[in-house]
Amino acid sequence: MSKSLFLLGLIVVSFIAFRSYLRAQSPRAKQSDFSHSLNHDGRTRTYEVHLPSQYDAKTPLPVVVNLHGGGGNATAHRKQTQMDACADKNGFLVVYPEGTSGGGRFYTWNAGLCCAYAVKWKIDDVGFLDKLLDDLPKQYAVDTRRIYLTGMSNGSMMAYRYACERPQRVTALCGVATTLGVDGPMPTRPVPLMHIHGLLDPNAPFAGGVGPNAFSKINHRAVKDVISWWCGVNHCAVKPSLTEDQPDFLHEHFSPPEGQTGAPIELYMLREGGHTWPGGIDVTPRLGTGKLITNFDANTRMWNFFKQFTLDQPGSM
Repeated sequence: MSKSLFLLGLIVVSFIAFRSYLRAQSPRAKQSDFSHSLNHDGRTRTYEVHLPSQYDAKTPLPVVVNLHGGGGNATAHRKQTQMDACADKNGFLVVYPEGTSGGGRFYTWNAGLCCAYAVKWKIDDVGFLDKLLDDLPKQYAVDTRRIYLTGMSNGSMMAYRYACERPQRVTALCGVATTLGVDGPMPTRPVPLMHIHGLLDPNAPFAGGVGPNAFSKINHRAVKDVISWWCGVNHCAVKPSLTEDQPDFLHEHFSPPEGQTGAPIELYMLREGGHTWPGGIDVTPRLGTGKLITNFDANTRMWNFFKQFTLDQPGSM
């Protein structure tokens, strides 16, 4: 072999080795999405987790549990709500649990009155969420003093039911396009609450009753009645202490009377809103769910509300 060919070969080998070294030194992209399963009540139940870019497994971060609507599933709900992006911006974990189904990818929650399969078979979804919240700290660094619940429609109904039965585990709540499907038990502590609802919702009518486009033909409780019920829980005056009248929405703030302890309630009423996730993506445009409001960011609104609150002594079951 000539000297020039030998030198050329040496250069090539050196270049390949150097490139491999650089690749080894460059940081790999972190995996941010995970799926988990657990056994509860004779069933395999699942949930998905999104980790924000700030997650380092050493610093406990807050958690938002986001429950899909009736007939939906965790994957579609992630797409609809776009909450992963909000989590990345603000540094919290998002958990997307999945309900149960008699077949196919149409899952529901047993939120009391609603809905479908989960109610018919008396699925223990409260117990499932208990197990999920027990399992989560074993998998990730989470701050159990800051566990927030939200959801869409039947998912928010489930969040409300869980807060009624396990108030010691829920730091704050936000319901979207939902109602209250149980009459109790009344939570043993005030739970900070935000409720977002479209005034033109055809599935869960703001004024209550059976929605013309309802997935489950139940008699929904009117939103004002839901807020009054939570005012009793949170020791708030039934009359709002602050009102805001904007072109696209109405906002009412409820708070305990001066000198009394309790928790605040925020009600946002979107003038043209339908049965959708404001600021998200409309995954049901052909199902007659009404107008998607794009200039109201539900994720940011609820996170700015949630982050104010921390549980002093989180409980477990």
